[in-house]
Amino acid sequence: MADRDDERLPSRRVARLLRAEIEEGTRYPPGGKLPSYRQLAERYDVATNTAAAAVQLLAREGLVSIRAASGAYVRSPSEAEPDMRGELAKIRAQLHRSRSELDDAEKALAYLLDRIPSAESDG
Repeated sequence: MADRDDERLPSRRVARLLRAEIEEGTRYPPGGKLPSYRQLAERYDVATNTAAAAVQLLAREGLVSIRAASGAYVRSPSEAEPDMRGELAKIRAQLHRSRSELDDAEKALAYLLDRIPSAESDG
C-alpha cells in the first residue's frame, strides 16, 4: 500500500502542479476559481476522484477554500493565516485532552497493578 505522503501518488502530483500555479499567481490568482474536478481530471489525465483529492490537499494546506455547489477558490495569504492558527489551536487542544486522558489511564493502571499480588508472595 502506498504512503499517503508519497509524491508519486497522482493526487500529490496534481496538488504539487496546482500549488506551483497558485504560488505563481498568474493562472490562479487570489480569489480566482479553480477548474472543476472534471476539468482538472482531463487536464492532468487522472480520475475525477484523484483531482478532487488534490484540491482537498490544497484546502488542508490553506491554499484554497472549497465552497459547496460553487467550486474551489484560491485564498489570499492573509485569509490562510487565521485558519491555520485555528487549526493549530484545535490540534493543541486535542493534544492537551489526550495528555490528560493518558495521565488518567496511567493512574488507573498503576492502581490496578498495585492491587495484583506479586508472584513472590504466592510462593
